[in-house]
Amino acid sequence: MTTFEKCKLIRKGILTRCGENLSYKKWNNEFKVKHLDEMLHFKLGGIDPTDLSLKEMIDLDFGKWDEENPMMLIPIWLFPFLCDEFECESISGSKHSKLSELDNDNRFGLLGYGVIPKPVSEIRNEKLENLGI
Repeated sequence: MTTFEKCKLIRKGILTRCGENLSYKKWNNEFKVKHLDEMLHFKLGGIDPTDLSLKEMIDLDFGKWDEENPMMLIPIWLFPFLCDEFECESISGSKHSKLSELDNDNRFGLLGYGVIPKPVSEIRNEKLENLGI
């Protein structure tokens, strides 16, 4: 399963559980919180956002920081599922490589941290190499 497919599966799970919490009025608040928290066990090995292409990032609602920088900001919904180590940059320009160095502060649903999308050709080459081609 690709990183993109994992992200889509996580997003669908979050949306489904939120939809259930909003729709099932008979559920008490304690159960609703537990129902959402169970999503945290749905790690799928941790998500490395640097594995995604620009098209995939756009589909997953990553956001552009500015027109002169190719960095795409990570959506807050993905924060609990990120892998422990990956290369990213803050909007202030500091470089980071550990999730423990990041905070979950967000604006308009985006973290203050982003990654540079992989070129599609690079992703294709990695997939071919994994197939032994």
